[in-house]
Amino acid sequence: MGGNWTRRRLAAGAAGLAGAAWAGAAGQALAQRDGQIERRESQYNTIYVSRDGPFVIMQFGVNRTLFTQSRFNPDDPKLLPVEYTRYMTVGLAYAPQTASVLEIGLGGSSTSQYLHAHVPTLSITCVEIDPEVIALAKKYFGLRPDRRLQVVAMDGRLHLNRNRKTYDMILVDAYRGTFVPEHLLSKEFFALAKSRLNPGGVMVQNVEPSTMLYDAAIATIRSVFDHVDVFDAAGNVVVVAYAGAQRTQAAVLANAQALQARHQFRHPLPEMIAERRFVTRAEGRILTDDFNPADMLRATQRGNDRTGR
Repeated sequence: MGGNWTRRRLAAGAAGLAGAAWAGAAGQALAQRDGQIERRESQYNTIYVSRDGPFVIMQFGVNRTLFTQSRFNPDDPKLLPVEYTRYMTVGLAYAPQTASVLEIGLGGSSTSQYLHAHVPTLSITCVEIDPEVIALAKKYFGLRPDRRLQVVAMDGRLHLNRNRKTYDMILVDAYRGTFVPEHLLSKEFFALAKSRLNPGGVMVQNVEPSTMLYDAAIATIRSVFDHVDVFDAAGNVVVVAYAGAQRTQAAVLANAQALQARHQFRHPLPEMIAERRFVTRAEGRILTDDFNPADMLRATQRGNDRTGR
């Protein structure tokens, strides 16, 4: 989940031993269970945790529809079953160095745990507004906060406003059903995120292309950052935005290859970087704090749901 809400449709040596420990704990909690495991009401969501074959799934109920936030295999904790979560890691190949990451949106914590397991020098801060999501991620999805992986129960934008810390990479994956909350999809928000990036840093965001605000989202990000690249990820689009000189494909690919050799990512970075597309023009209307109809565009569907149309 995330800065307000998060949609996740579908994370050798000491690191391997640590991974085995938390995977085993999650697996023990799920032993001999199938179907729905737990249903929990929070201030923000109705949260469902269920078992589907080898996977543990977290879903949120919104307007009589279930949205899958996370899929996790306790027996294979380095697997990212949902393709777009794999592409959320491509930002590593853009930054000149990646020592610190802020993730707005936790869900089951698959992406953050994947980065934590593969890059032992990485400091990760996850911001999640719903304490119940954090509790369930610990109970069923193997989340074990430590010195390098910290979890903060707070709205993502509020966290950025209250903290002056800067990061090499900011990950944003915040959804309320099929739309991003207005305050996390405005020019002002992206300007704030940009101000919290170190020189050469990147923002990576999951954007659901079927939403009516897709063009506006791309245009709004493009109005703040000098460059926007996109990666198609099995129904979702992952956006990488950064300032300064454009990074050539050769340079980004070379960095991806070096990182792959060093960290042995389960999902190879060079293969994903090869799918990079450049955004040279964005035609949507720029969204601001004063004009951002993200939720209003769903009003007709909600009305039809209520009347049975």
